[in-house]
Amino acid sequence: MSSSELTPAQQRQAQLARLKAKNKLKQAAETAKTTRKATSNFVHTTPAQPTSSRNAAAGQATAADLPNAPLPRDSRLGKYFEYDLSKLHNSKGGFLTEEDGDGAAKSVAQVLREKARERQMIKEGEEPAIQADSSPRCYECGTLEIDYQFYKVFNVRVCKPCKNKLPEKYSLLTKTECREDYLLTDDELRDTSLLPHLLKANPHATTYSNMMLYLRFQVEEVAWKKWGREEGLDAEWDRREEQKRARKERKFEEGLKELRRRTRNNVWQRREDARHEHTWEEYPLDAPDAVMESGMRKVRRVCADCGFEIDVEVL
Repeated sequence: MSSSELTPAQQRQAQLARLKAKNKLKQAAETAKTTRKATSNFVHTTPAQPTSSRNAAAGQATAADLPNAPLPRDSRLGKYFEYDLSKLHNSKGGFLTEEDGDGAAKSVAQVLREKARERQMIKEGEEPAIQADSSPRCYECGTLEIDYQFYKVFNVRVCKPCKNKLPEKYSLLTKTECREDYLLTDDELRDTSLLPHLLKANPHATTYSNMMLYLRFQVEEVAWKKWGREEGLDAEWDRREEQKRARKERKFEEGLKELRRRTRNNVWQRREDARHEHTWEEYPLDAPDAVMESGMRKVRRVCADCGFEIDVEVL
């Protein structure tokens, strides 16, 4: 049966079947393509073998160049940055180095001065070697292992065990304690020839001034010489406490007077001041009943200021 003999309904049915077949073939091709692409990412495929000697030589040349060629990027790793480590410069982690400290080259004299200054600082911080016949010994126990910080700052030869064992003699006092407990002035505490001191960082805050620490027995020697032993220091301390107490009481009395003065100016005080106090003057009455049977007599009291009168009974 030819197509000219088909009815319109049969022609329409044949055309729909043809379109469905084409659509099915197109979907099958797309599915095969997707499967082949997914499989190529995970499965290692064998490269094609050369078919001739010319192709074999070209393949060997390409394989020789492969180690130097960059590796292809794997899309499964996502986004990342590639760095050539051979071209990176070591910046010392952001810290200044001797080569690029201030950007200017230092002269030989400057370098020598800095080296000499470093050696001097190391030398001052080092403890000298112990010599059995010439090294200083501890005042208390005679050992050679003294505290060289105390020896250098306070010129006191004492070892660390004795220093900890005798805190009433070798403990350190702050500047405030010296002023309040031993009544020493700032000028005396700043005089290093009179009272040497040790500088230490303030433990309360790094922005505060350094602490000035003094040796207890040296502070006591200066205080005894100034005030005359402990008795003189105690008497001076009592005198200052008494002056402080008197100043406090005087300040309290002045404040109380000021409070009374302000209170006197208020409305209640003005009302109290306006209240009249009578000044009485007595006058005997001439009435016949001025003397009562009980012996009481009546008198008239008259205010000398306002003239107010009142009769009262008196003995």
